[in-house]
Amino acid sequence: MLSAQEDANASERAAAVEDALAAFQDLAEASATEPPAERADAVAAARAEFEALAQASLARATEEAEARAAADRAAALAEARGAFEALAATSLRNAIEATVSAQRAEALSAASNAFEQLAAESAARAEAAAAAQAALDECVAIAGAPSAEVPLSEAAQQAAFIALREALPACRDAAEALPEEGVPFYHLATAAQAAGRHRRAIPLYETAAENGVAAALTRIGDYHNFGIRPIREDADQAVEFYRQAAEAGDVAGTATLAFMYRLGRGVPRDPAEMVRLMQVAADAGYPFAQANLGNTYLTGEGVPGEADEALGIPDARRAVPLLAGAARAGNTDAVQSLIELYSRGGPGVEPNDFLRFRWTNFLAETGDIAAQAERAFLFEQGIGRDRDPQFAAQEYVRLMETGEIDIDDLRGRVNGQVPPWDRETAEALQLILQERGLYQMAIDGAVGPGTRAAARALSE
Repeated sequence: MLSAQEDANASERAAAVEDALAAFQDLAEASATEPPAERADAVAAARAEFEALAQASLARATEEAEARAAADRAAALAEARGAFEALAATSLRNAIEATVSAQRAEALSAASNAFEQLAAESAARAEAAAAAQAALDECVAIAGAPSAEVPLSEAAQQAAFIALREALPACRDAAEALPEEGVPFYHLATAAQAAGRHRRAIPLYETAAENGVAAALTRIGDYHNFGIRPIREDADQAVEFYRQAAEAGDVAGTATLAFMYRLGRGVPRDPAEMVRLMQVAADAGYPFAQANLGNTYLTGEGVPGEADEALGIPDARRAVPLLAGAARAGNTDAVQSLIELYSRGGPGVEPNDFLRFRWTNFLAETGDIAAQAERAFLFEQGIGRDRDPQFAAQEYVRLMETGEIDIDDLRGRVNGQVPPWDRETAEALQLILQERGLYQMAIDGAVGPGTRAAARALSE
């Protein structure tokens, strides 16, 4: 489309051409009346002017065309530049969006991988924690809770060692996985101690003590008290460890500290403090403390002069519940003390045949041979039970067959003396021996050399 300037230029050229044509026409008309020579000059001049005008018009048209072409090119270039810039902007936007999308995808992938790794690590930690807890539970289930208490019997001690050996693998795993738990270290220390590996046991007990196992303090105190190598004997240091154990609630440490006051070892001798500490341990249910404090009340054992009016010692009545508690827990020494008490009586307690038989039977049921013989004797004599000569004789035979008891040690005492044989029981014994082919003499109830020889042959 032509601009306003271009329209004006075109109008001027058209007017010039019209003027030239009009002038040329006027010239032609004038030339018709003029002489030929003058006409020729006028025509030539007119032609020249017309040609000049034509060339000027051509030049202006050319300039205008070139201007239009330049404008068109500029417009095209501007349009192209605009299109290019739009395309570049679109491409850049697409590139940015693609980059962002790729980054998001990469970030999402990285997050997913990290989450999976975290989940795997969490699962592994949970599995390891579960395995560690299972090992600790198994260690405790087999070996039991840490205890420095005196075993109730040799059989109980052996059973504890057997259980400890069985628990060792689990205790080792628990100690490795749970170094903050003191229980497995205590059991590992006890196993090392039982094997005589004291240099190994001591640091394990120390670790257990640091991790809150009070019984480990008692065991370390024992090392100082008895001078078990590599520890040198040091009663003062032993008392310090026992005191720490007692303050932490360990009954064995409390009872041992009571003994230190009883003996005046590492501390001044103090019967009142001994009784107080032993009572604390007894009240906590420690059979060893119950039995020892019971015997102190029963006989004055551990008290200077075996009596202390201020402490109310002796007093058999106070001894009975202590000894009974220890006896029911399996302390055979306490049962023996009760049997002797009800056989002979004591301060404030009369002899009692029924209770004598009851505690004798209690001990016999644990497998104690001497108690079983005493029980048979009570059946023979009808003490605390109706007489049963046949049962008594059968029991005597069974016990002598074990080879663990002789006929002269078979029977108990009444008022401090071994009474004569009950005739019916003796005859029943002779009949059994005769049936076994061991006795060929008269069934007369007189237990003499012949009967004794036949009875001793039972174990052969």
